[in-house]
Formats: sequence, C-alpha cells, structure tokens
Amino acid sequence: MNNLINTIKLLRFPFSFFLLPVSLFSFYYIYPEWNARLVLVIIIWHLFVFPASNGFNSYNDQDEGPIGGLAAPPKPTKSLLYVANSMDLTAIALSFFITIPFAVFVVLYILFSRLYSYRKIRIKQYPIGGFLVVFIFQGAWIFFANIVALTSFHPFSHLTLIFSAIACSFFIATVYPLTQIYQHEADAADGVKTLSMVLGKKGTFLFSGTMFFLATLFIFLAFNGIQQVANFWLFNFIMLPSTVFFLRWAYLSFKKDSLVNFKNTMIMLVLSSLSLNIFFTVLLIQL
Repeated sequence: MNNLINTIKLLRFPFSFFLLPVSLFSFYYIYPEWNARLVLVIIIWHLFVFPASNGFNSYNDQDEGPIGGLAAPPKPTKSLLYVANSMDLTAIALSFFITIPFAVFVVLYILFSRLYSYRKIRIKQYPIGGFLVVFIFQGAWIFFANIVALTSFHPFSHLTLIFSAIACSFFIATVYPLTQIYQHEADAADGVKTLSMVLGKKGTFLFSGTMFFLATLFIFLAFNGIQQVANFWLFNFIMLPSTVFFLRWAYLSFKKDSLVNFKNTMIMLVLSSLSLNIFFTVLLIQL
C-alpha cells in the first residue's frame, strides 16, 4: 500500500496544473465545444503524459531532496517505472483516436521527455540542451499539438498563433531556471550542470525576468494582431501579484542568499501558474 501511495506521489499529478495555461491559451483560439475530443486531449496531456514524465524523471534522478511539488520525495521503485511506462503507452494509444498528426506530437513529446532524463543520454545534464527541450516541448509544442488535434487549419497559418505559441515557451522559460535555483549542490552531486548553475543565483533571477518580459512582449503582439489590446492590459493586471512577488523575492535574495529556497520557489511557481490559469480562464469565459 505504501509503495502505491509513494508511486502516486512521485507522479505529481498537481504539477500538471502548472502546464495547464498552455492548453487554455490554445483553446482560446480554437473556440472548442466541450465534447469527447476536447476532454480526451486534456486527459492525454494532464492525466497521462505529464504525470508519466514526472514519474520517469523521478525514477532516473532518485532524488533525496526537494523536487517540484514535493518537499520530501519518497524513494522511487521499479513500480514507478512500470506505471510511467503504462501511462505513456496508454496516452499514445488514446492519441490515435484524435488524429495521427496529434499522435506524432504526443510520441515525440514523450520521446524527448525521456531523453531528457534517461541516464544513458540525459539531456538535462547539459544547461542549454536541457533548457531547449523544456522550452520547446512544454510550451509551443503543446500549443501547436492542441491546434492540430482540435482544428482543421495549419498551426503556422496565422501569425497570432505563432506569437501565442512563442509566448507559451517564454512562460516556461521564466519558471524553468527558478525550479533549479535552490538545488545547485544536489544537481552538481548528480553530475548535472543546470542552466541556473551556469547563470548563478542572481543571474537566474535576471534571466527569468528577461524571459517574462519576452513572454509579455509576444502576448502583446498576439493580442495586437487581432485588435484585442485590452486583453493585454488584463493580462498585466492579473499577473501583477506574481510579478510583485518575483521582484520582491529577487531583491531580498540579492541581500540574503538563504531566501533562495524550495519554499519561495514553490510560492513563485504556484502564484504564476494560478495567475495564468485565471487569465486564460477569464478569456475563455468571455467567448
């Protein structure tokens, strides 16, 4: 029983909430009806693919310190690997009920997610390579995959869609190095050189701030392209709490290094994801 509970913990289902804004943003352009296909797309990503990726990553990392969403992760076992494999295979099988192109998106996401963590390849050990995999696949890749799954038009046919997809990747780029900022020592001991380690703690804050500025710029370009600039200002208003927290955390951390910790990282992650989810939910309600 304990093994089952620990396996479920390491799948980190709540972590899927942090990636939900990408899907919500793509839905805004799709104007989808609540039908079986839409629900199945959400289930494939958020109940199968993302948790399986978490589980596979935890199995390979064998973390002993805090990881995203878990302050004290349990020890991974073979059961976690079997469950993650089963979930990935289920996701792939279900994706063929959507469209073959969508299934290709799902398969390639799973492939690169595994190459990111797999011990014999382990892209995450390289600061730029690891960053690019997460930047591309957790942002624009999911955005375009949903467009392919739920519409008949080409995802690159509209400049607004391209700007929005790029914005999604920059949102991911904003938080990605912050999830590494408190675990430099643990990553170094594991032979991993993260982007945050290369940037340093102060550099990580500056980098994340720049990524958020670029995400905001592409949000403006997206809404300006469809004459909905009012939504851009709504975005800035709803994101204000997380923006203020980030600036205050960065300012205080420059003075006191101990504030760069798991607790503040999780507060930042929850605040930013909650704000984005609220913003895109408001947009969907307005449709």
